[in-house]
Amino acid sequence: MVNDFEIGRVVAVDTAEVTIELNPDLKGMSRSTYEGAHEVARINSYVVIPVGTRRLVAMVTRVVLVEEAELKADRTMVTLPATKRMIKATLIGTIDSDTFRQGVSLFPVLESPVHLATRADLDAIFGPIEQVGDSVINQEKPGYCIPIGESTIVQRRPIRINPDAFFGKHAAILGSTGSGKSCTIASLIQSILEQPQVKRTNFIILDTNGEYRSAFPVKREHDIRHKCVTLQTLYIPSDPEMKSERLVIPYWFMNAEDFVRLFHASKSVQRPVLLEALRLARNEATSASPLVLMREELVQEFNRIWSLTQKDEKTSKDVLRLVTGLKKRINQEDLKEAWQHIKSKFGVTKEEVENALNRISQIANEHIESSKFPMLFPADAKKEIRDALEKLYNKLTDLHLGENGTIIGKSADAPSYFDKFKFRSRHIEQVLRREESGGARARDYSGTMLLRIDRLLADKRFDFMFGPVGEVLPNPAHALATFLRDILGIGVSPIADLSGEDDVHKEQLPFYDRQRSGENAVDVVIIDLSLLAAEVLENVTALIGRLILEFLQRLGEHGGEQARGSLPVVLVLEEAQNYIQQTRSSEEESISRVVFERIAREGRKYGLSLVIASQRPSELSKTVLSQCNSFIVHRMQNPEDLRYFKEIVPGIYGPMLDQIPALAPQTALILGECVPAPALVRIREAQPVPRSRDPKFYKQWAADTPPVIDVEEICKKWEGIIGPEQQQEEHDK
Repeated sequence: MVNDFEIGRVVAVDTAEVTIELNPDLKGMSRSTYEGAHEVARINSYVVIPVGTRRLVAMVTRVVLVEEAELKADRTMVTLPATKRMIKATLIGTIDSDTFRQGVSLFPVLESPVHLATRADLDAIFGPIEQVGDSVINQEKPGYCIPIGESTIVQRRPIRINPDAFFGKHAAILGSTGSGKSCTIASLIQSILEQPQVKRTNFIILDTNGEYRSAFPVKREHDIRHKCVTLQTLYIPSDPEMKSERLVIPYWFMNAEDFVRLFHASKSVQRPVLLEALRLARNEATSASPLVLMREELVQEFNRIWSLTQKDEKTSKDVLRLVTGLKKRINQEDLKEAWQHIKSKFGVTKEEVENALNRISQIANEHIESSKFPMLFPADAKKEIRDALEKLYNKLTDLHLGENGTIIGKSADAPSYFDKFKFRSRHIEQVLRREESGGARARDYSGTMLLRIDRLLADKRFDFMFGPVGEVLPNPAHALATFLRDILGIGVSPIADLSGEDDVHKEQLPFYDRQRSGENAVDVVIIDLSLLAAEVLENVTALIGRLILEFLQRLGEHGGEQARGSLPVVLVLEEAQNYIQQTRSSEEESISRVVFERIAREGRKYGLSLVIASQRPSELSKTVLSQCNSFIVHRMQNPEDLRYFKEIVPGIYGPMLDQIPALAPQTALILGECVPAPALVRIREAQPVPRSRDPKFYKQWAADTPPVIDVEEICKKWEGIIGPEQQQEEHDK
């Protein structure tokens, strides 16, 4: 009976592909066997080549008819052309006993017989058609258990993915607009949630087009029609009108690099000014701030004075300016508490510092009046200045003058609260005055950055980050922890003591309201970014990604080896080409690209997985895409995208990729570690579907009555003519 499945023989072998000549007696392109009728040599079908006790599996990629004419030796007669049917097939794996594994370690010899894949072969490759009971699924090694669709070649043959391989090593879902990417993502998540053994998940979707809310009901209930029996969704819109639900990410969650990119601070002058102002602002809110700020300012200024005296340039007047500015600063009324801390902890009094500064001023003035070179300090003057500062510096730092003192207190990166108005009006100004006292033109060079800061603080589009214009966001207890619980969907803390509504009014921080009201854990969190300003999209996506990654890293450190990876999170990046672009030589480096490249390289260790969805892979970061080990590829027709994708995936898949421009909607080529073998799959229907259907142009053209569109009201909201109260009333209606 085995001969019923034989269709030809191997006539050529290379490292990845075999050429097969079909048997001459094979009539038509089908073969009847005891399993029924089988199509022969269909593109994307599978053939089996026995080699000893093993069976090599190959995927058909080309079918061709070859004509040959034979010339007799005496050249007196030529036979009629004979046709041969040849197929080319890519070697994809090996069946050993009943176990299939990708890759080949041996090759067929010429004249090896070639068989159609039997039902037993397909069961070995893709698993049985009907899954066995749930109890046998090994949670440590689940295998290929999540149905993604059916094979387009073998009828009623389900294709399943391995969730640990798909999510554990990142995945990419690619295709042109309208090819079905959004439905594939929704269908995949719904398929996982339908599994009886699945009790909870942590999917976070960065939805830049506002498509996914309709695909996931925002409640948990038994729904036979939609089969979402364990699904609960948190939808976070970017629409400012939805006050009680909207996205709010307090600005103090950003680290120093986030602020640098948001305010476009240049490296030369603006960046140092911004970072120092951030450090001062974050430390001012702490109980130890008087000690921290005063001590660090003294250490820095002493170092600057000493550094200026060592230069062979015009420095005397610069030293005088520094000393004069510092004397004014240490005598300010608001520093009385700081001096008490400095005296009690370091044994340094304001009078000692003032006497030292007076002595330096006297030395500089005497030198200017008597020296032939009034701008340069001689060796004896330098020694006197050092003697005046050394003892005080040593008390403050336990170091010698010129060595960097250890900075205590919070860094510019700490996600701790600070007042945005004091940051702009006090701390930035303080740093600028300090720089200018040394002769630097810091204010002139920082002009563009200051204008951008002022503009962002006054722009209503950035209320979700900086709070309403003219108002200060509250600083509630456990703000960062509450935000992370909300965005990760892990539910309310049973022990955290949250601030009441007297301190944090309702609708000021919607994520805080949700936690305060006792929201349950959710399976899917949809963050709708469709109404965010384009110029801040990269910053927001990068901030969300970085906070999740760093939290999961700290989870592993805090809880030990067992806690590392104990909270697996899947981050779905819709339209990823908008914020993870490959850097061009003339472009500024993208903060979101830096963050997601880091996640692509390191996230797997901590349980953070990326699912990259994009219609333009050629614009994506090569680092991110190359870290993906699984691909679901829909139709792509742009030659540049096709070329780029072929460079990313292993060359063995090359012949299969030529069919991508002709794929039908809802059909995808699945490659990589998530499936046992490459397969052309009709993706299962998403129920319900995302809001990504193509518009019905003809239906609208042929409608008896035109749609009623309230253009005026839409534009009023757009222009900001309608105030917040009116907008809420309209929303309630």
